[in-house]
Amino acid sequence: MTPALLVLVVVLALAMAFYNGFHDASNAVSTAITTRSLRESTALGMAAILNLLGALLGMLLLSVTAEWALRLLGLGHLVETTSGAPDVLGVGLVAILLATLAWEVLTWWLGMPSSTWHAFFGAALGASLAIGAAAAWTHLVAILIASIVGPLIAVVLAYSVMQGILALARSERLGVAHIRFAQTVSAGAVATGHGLNDARLPLAVIVVATSASGLSVGSSLAMMTAVALAVAAGTLMGGHRIIRTIGRRLTDLSAAQGLAAETSAVMSMSVAIFGLDSPVSTSHGLASSVVGAGVALGPRHVRWAVARTMVVTWLATPIVTAVLGAALAGVMLELG
Repeated sequence: MTPALLVLVVVLALAMAFYNGFHDASNAVSTAITTRSLRESTALGMAAILNLLGALLGMLLLSVTAEWALRLLGLGHLVETTSGAPDVLGVGLVAILLATLAWEVLTWWLGMPSSTWHAFFGAALGASLAIGAAAAWTHLVAILIASIVGPLIAVVLAYSVMQGILALARSERLGVAHIRFAQTVSAGAVATGHGLNDARLPLAVIVVATSASGLSVGSSLAMMTAVALAVAAGTLMGGHRIIRTIGRRLTDLSAAQGLAAETSAVMSMSVAIFGLDSPVSTSHGLASSVVGAGVALGPRHVRWAVARTMVVTWLATPIVTAVLGAALAGVMLELG
């Protein structure tokens, strides 16, 4: 891979890390901001710091190798097909990153939470097909299944936690001050989990690109720090459109609902990251948990039109990015 192409891939990967933090800041702070458990500036600052620490911790715990990166991203077939033409792989990575970023920008503009992982996997499928590599169909099928099953599990978890919180509140064992404090802690846990989970994606892309360029991968602290800082900087900026959707448009969120939603999101993230060792959508987990917490108070507390639009967006994510990734890869290969 030429130095210029490698630099472009690295820059786009860091841009994706930044926008991931910007897009998904809502995961950690939307509930705390909406319920006024934390001031907006305080919530975003806390989320940025914990995203940074979570990202660094998660990456330092990894064994960063090309094999790890390929397994995580599902790009083994693409790398095999382009083994004699690293520039073609570079073009494919650029197409994947551009398609992912385009979808992130569109969903932010629409105010819809969506998964960076699902967008990336869809774009990778499309780019692989355009280049002529065997596509990782299992990733797409797994994503579509997870887009249905994962949110349902999050809804049930949040519903159950909310019922527990309501029972404690009725028995006067849990007051408003306790709930607000607990929500601050749970928001911090979500932010840390987001850093642990999502920083792996841009890091893995950079590892694949540097390995294809014939450079030593190693466990570069500078590379990890750059990714972690990009995620944290994006979080500090805050994607306010999506914060409004999760905090106000889905339901009129209370502090108790926020605590239930964040607790459910942390539980699902912990199982996926530490139990299954697989990427998980923090956006899907938290948004679904907000719905579950709302249902616990009664179905009329959820604005179902917004929820339906959100689910359609999730199902469309890998399909749209696959088409976009294929189109971008095809055009760039023609121009090249």
